[in-house]
Amino acid sequence: MFTILTVDDLYIARRLFQLEIHQRNGQDYENLFSKVMRLHNVDFIQIKPQGQYGDRKNDGFIKSTGQYFQVYAPENPHQKEKEAIEKLATDFSGLYAYWHGTVTPVKEFNFVLNDKYKGTYPTLHPELTKIETNYLGVTCKAFLSQHLEDIFLKLPHHHIIDILGKIPMAEDISLDTSILGEVIGHLISLKDGLIIEKFPVNPNFEEKIIFNSLSQHVATFLRYGSYQDGALKEYFKLNSTFTKDDLKNTFSQLYKNAVNEIPDSSEKNDLVFFDIVKKACPASDKIYRDAVFVLMAYFFSYCDIFEEPILKQQQELF
Repeated sequence: MFTILTVDDLYIARRLFQLEIHQRNGQDYENLFSKVMRLHNVDFIQIKPQGQYGDRKNDGFIKSTGQYFQVYAPENPHQKEKEAIEKLATDFSGLYAYWHGTVTPVKEFNFVLNDKYKGTYPTLHPELTKIETNYLGVTCKAFLSQHLEDIFLKLPHHHIIDILGKIPMAEDISLDTSILGEVIGHLISLKDGLIIEKFPVNPNFEEKIIFNSLSQHVATFLRYGSYQDGALKEYFKLNSTFTKDDLKNTFSQLYKNAVNEIPDSSEKNDLVFFDIVKKACPASDKIYRDAVFVLMAYFFSYCDIFEEPILKQQQELF
């Protein structure tokens, strides 16, 4: 018997999946798409390129229904409109020529576009309609990020975990200081340049959460992480200030990178939070992720991870 995901679990799973959508391009996105589709429908068959023949313009299909899927996932989809339209026309004609008569009739063609939640090009839909007009009996659709997300969220719990790993729970955060050195070593290895940060005089946890429009789900991770900061402060006291400063710079850089990489949306700051967690963990095990939650809660209060409501004068951490 499998555990049912709670509303909170689904919220976190959705944000983690959206991160995957934003960060995957090309073959990497196609692999994610195919995995979700296989878990959703056991009849979905992924097509692997075969030497000089390639994939015959078909990335996957469901034989019993005549549904075919062709994936297009450029890094910047909205800068590739002309290329996408050309690919749509070329891929469909090649797919139809080979698969319609030799495997199973084409009844539905899905142009799978990783639009990264920005929507389709206005010129795409007339091209889809043109195919329907020229090939009677064929329905053509744009299959976007939101459609893959809808299928993903309907998967059973164990399949969602298969794709994302175990969904973190704030209430279960526990800091094991024995692995802090490994986590910190991984973080310091990510450092990219020197960043000078200022510290607030009286950091206000709740005020900062509200100012940054963080959801209550993310706020709960930060609060529970902060409950463990006593052990973290003891760890810092036994180590040089160099370690602490390096961590400050690394987290600040991870934050700035995420802000630049993730498109604007109402959920952006939550996605930034989970992006930092993902990149800061040296491994996917709970013990490492918990350590990162505690570190993030600490630096959320004391340094430039997310924005301070009001610029305040510098203060020493200890």
